[in-house]
Amino acid sequence: MKMTFNPSVMATLVENNWGWLLNQKVAIENYCESVSDGDSRRSYSCKEELFAMSRPHIITQHHRGTPAALQTGLETVAMGTSDSHDMEKAKEEEPKDRKSRKRKRKRTSDLNTGEAAAMEYHKQVRTKLVQAHIAFLSLGRASGLFQEIPADVVPVGKPFLDWGPGNSLADLCDLARLTEDKRPLAVSQGTPSEESRDIFNRLVLVDSDQPIVKCLLGSRYLLPPRSSFLLSDVTRMEPLVQGGLKYHLILMDPPWENKSVKRGKKYESLSPRQLFQLPIPALAAPGCLVVTWVTNRQQHMRFVRESLYPHWSVEPVAEWHWLKVTRAGEPVFPMDSPHKKPYETIMLGRFKDQSEDPMEMSLPRHKVICSVPCVIHSRKPQLDEVLHKYLPPSPICLELFARCLQPNWTSWGNEVIKFQHLDFFNEDKAFPS
Repeated sequence: MKMTFNPSVMATLVENNWGWLLNQKVAIENYCESVSDGDSRRSYSCKEELFAMSRPHIITQHHRGTPAALQTGLETVAMGTSDSHDMEKAKEEEPKDRKSRKRKRKRTSDLNTGEAAAMEYHKQVRTKLVQAHIAFLSLGRASGLFQEIPADVVPVGKPFLDWGPGNSLADLCDLARLTEDKRPLAVSQGTPSEESRDIFNRLVLVDSDQPIVKCLLGSRYLLPPRSSFLLSDVTRMEPLVQGGLKYHLILMDPPWENKSVKRGKKYESLSPRQLFQLPIPALAAPGCLVVTWVTNRQQHMRFVRESLYPHWSVEPVAEWHWLKVTRAGEPVFPMDSPHKKPYETIMLGRFKDQSEDPMEMSLPRHKVICSVPCVIHSRKPQLDEVLHKYLPPSPICLELFARCLQPNWTSWGNEVIKFQHLDFFNEDKAFPS
């Protein structure tokens, strides 16, 4: 049986006391219903393969039966664990070649300082995450986001490796590093194609109240309305500062130093020294909400909390978590997996500027955002609807290290338009002119 997911009746966001259940696919498609493409209008949707997370990455014993296994107890599903008998049986069934490659699990006494700190942090947040997941399971089923996956379901497949521009944007940013900064460029349907090729190291403003399809660098991209972007290397961020805007929200997903990072050979990780040099104080409005995605390594969390935020005059105020689940609502990894966890950390802070006394909306210390993740590595969910209540009306928002655009936001990165490439969208229908 082939199963597709139709989220058309599902809201982008559903809230409960624990946090938010987010439909990332619908959040992207909200601006794709009527797109100006030359002399015609069309509607687009995200390709099904991008959010085809039907099964957890690690299948525990209670998942190997029918979908009814999900009904055997919400707590079991939430924890994503199985009893010792199941674990031993699964171990016996494991292919020998795979077993020979597996690392032997360390005893607690053998953990190094970083591993011990990570285990302690997991103990602190685990109960909240399990309880939140139980609540989200009920909410997701009632709202239609979570669906039972039949045992004979045929996955829709994975995105093709040649979708989009690949590493070419980052490669070209390297080449453009030595070129001069240029004045901002406004693009619309009427912008000549030759001007749309010269988009490096300059702010590009989408001068349209509707999304448009535009040829950039020889490829077609879907650009959200009133979005703007800077496609540049990390050493060429001056056009953002020179633009003169002060942002109420700065969201970032830095490429943390990590041996297992798979962002691609050109999206290199940044050292602490390079992160210190990001011009956050020059870009932040008084009381600006600074939101940083952090890996589960305690070293990175301490660095943000104790060094990076203080260096930027940002006061840490909250730590939230993104809980990643399948389309059936199961955690993508067992909650107690010793290697990878089904959650990531989001650290939030407020920029402190003594020159003004900004009105600040207080932030809850802990919230959980639950969603089905994109299958492409490290693509995070959009947080605009989650964060809007903690921002002033009509906020000015900026995303750093972005790989996609959002309506009315400014985005920067050396792959900033990557996921706007039409390879990642289906053309659903054309409207009469």
